[in-house]
Amino acid sequence: MVADSGPLTGGRLARAGLAVVAAGAAAGLAAEFHLLGWTSVPGNGCGGRYSPCPDGTTPTLVLAFLLTFAGYIALLITIGKLTDRRPGKVLPAVLATTGVVLVLWPGWQAYLWMRGPVLDTVWKAGHDRPSTVLGEGVWVVGTDDPAVVRVRTDALVAYDAHDGGRRWALKAPTRTTVCGMSDTVVDGIGLVAFGRDGKPCDTLWGVDPSTGRTVWKRTVAEAVPYAGGDGGLLAADAGVAVALTQETVQGYGLTDGVPRWTAELTGKGGDESCAPDVVSAAGGTTRVVVTCTEDGATDAKLVVLDTATGKQRDSLPLPVESPLDTATVVSAEPFTLLLEESDERGVAAVLSYPEDGADPVEIPLTADEEDLVVAPGTGGEFDARPTLWAAVEGNVLVVAARKPGANYPARVSGYSLRDGRRVWHTDLGSGNDIAALAPEGSDRGRVAVLGDSGRLFTLDAADGSRVGEDDGIGVRGLDFSTVYGRQLVRAGDTWVLVNANGGGYPPALGIR
Repeated sequence: MVADSGPLTGGRLARAGLAVVAAGAAAGLAAEFHLLGWTSVPGNGCGGRYSPCPDGTTPTLVLAFLLTFAGYIALLITIGKLTDRRPGKVLPAVLATTGVVLVLWPGWQAYLWMRGPVLDTVWKAGHDRPSTVLGEGVWVVGTDDPAVVRVRTDALVAYDAHDGGRRWALKAPTRTTVCGMSDTVVDGIGLVAFGRDGKPCDTLWGVDPSTGRTVWKRTVAEAVPYAGGDGGLLAADAGVAVALTQETVQGYGLTDGVPRWTAELTGKGGDESCAPDVVSAAGGTTRVVVTCTEDGATDAKLVVLDTATGKQRDSLPLPVESPLDTATVVSAEPFTLLLEESDERGVAAVLSYPEDGADPVEIPLTADEEDLVVAPGTGGEFDARPTLWAAVEGNVLVVAARKPGANYPARVSGYSLRDGRRVWHTDLGSGNDIAALAPEGSDRGRVAVLGDSGRLFTLDAADGSRVGEDDGIGVRGLDFSTVYGRQLVRAGDTWVLVNANGGGYPPALGIR
């Protein structure tokens, strides 16, 4: 019997048609995966530690190439068989197109599965002009319609957190540089101070950060010479603006700038000379780190003041015997302080002060298992409000840590503020050195950690457990310097990464 080679009919025609549809589906997937894979590559190039390819890119492109060969070869074969038995161009084209259309949605879902959850850079602010200015600090204002105020050396600039639009800009007085700012905005007022080159930080402004309006101005007598590095020259709390001078602490009305009080810090009797280093205020209490020298000897104390009146409540000795290299407030409430002496054998620790007045809990920066990296600043940027890779959530200090032998921190640890013990730690993995750490901004006791590979991790501060994806969530379109500092803040539903170097990188960019 000779096989029938005539026209296809019935079931044979249906099977041949379905074969063309399947081949069209494979070719369609190839085209779709090529499009999705190549367009996911930022800047037409990726790979390496600081510019890794987005999740799912490699498997998507591998499948794209495999399906390219398989799909188009299958199309040639199946269409050839169909047209040999049933001549015509319309039917094969319709069947192949049907296969392409049918596979678009499943292909998209497969790509989403391979890619996993991602965050996108949804806006980037325009570069700083002039390009030589640097960021000095950040405020977040508003809840329903939040904005991020980037304080830079020559101006304050507010960006809409939703779309990055510039809301306002407030220039510094002629020939002055920003040399101090309050950590937070209180009662709608933020404090910022300016000083001329080599002169004291003596021009104090109260600013409405929602509009950029200067509410009041004040010249501070005997102001602190600006040296930069630790911040903490200004604080705001309970209707009072607190400012440091060379030997005193001064309180001004927060809403009007009217002088309220002056607290003397100079030692009584003898040749002792005392000067304030850093101030913090919260909950109606002002705390001032004071360094004193007498006959060549150095000591330090923590002076506690009533914010409303300036009256001294207490004076607590600090374990210091040499000049301080670093005195930075990690948290105003509960009060947590980073201290580092110039003496390499001196204190280098985080001190936490219990609310009941008990002795402070000391957490050394160096232990057998790790070194804590609380303040990673390289100098020259974010001087007025320093970058911190540490946050206090509840009774836990969450801090970046560097394993022995490592050059950069790729670990996050939690330390109890009750007894100073490490209660948990988590390693972020290879290629995820810490680029920023910040509170999540909710009341759930979480912190966010951005790795320099562009992955965002969310950790529970209580036990260090990872929330969401264990490997973090990839962030597409990030653009930040690995040399200059950066700060991560939460503004509404948007993460905002603020770069110190706004001339070579976006001053701020929004992530959602």
